[in-house]
Amino acid sequence: MNSTREVWTALDEAIEQRGWPDRMLYALYPAAMGNRLRRATYQADAELSEQQAQRDIREIVRAGWLADRGEAQGATTSPAQTSPRTSRAGSVSLARCATPTRDPAGRR
Repeated sequence: MNSTREVWTALDEAIEQRGWPDRMLYALYPAAMGNRLRRATYQADAELSEQQAQRDIREIVRAGWLADRGEAQGATTSPAQTSPRTSRAGSVSLARCATPTRDPAGRR
């Protein structure tokens, strides 16, 4: 099991390598911790408009990191079966670990 900081750091590095904005951590971290992602939760955590949250999630799904589950109001996103692994002390995949959806260091 990877620590919260290790997961956050590995995801941060992977996002930076892709050239994605840092806010996408708020979408990927819950998935990496084994939770489903709801657009409304991501929108609130990253302080985004509904449209921006939708665009970000669509981009992450297109990249194969997350997979859509359900439709309309019950829609969630979860780690894709073949989600990319991020290297770092072992490796962190978008799979299982713990919970919080906020940066453990208090950064935004």
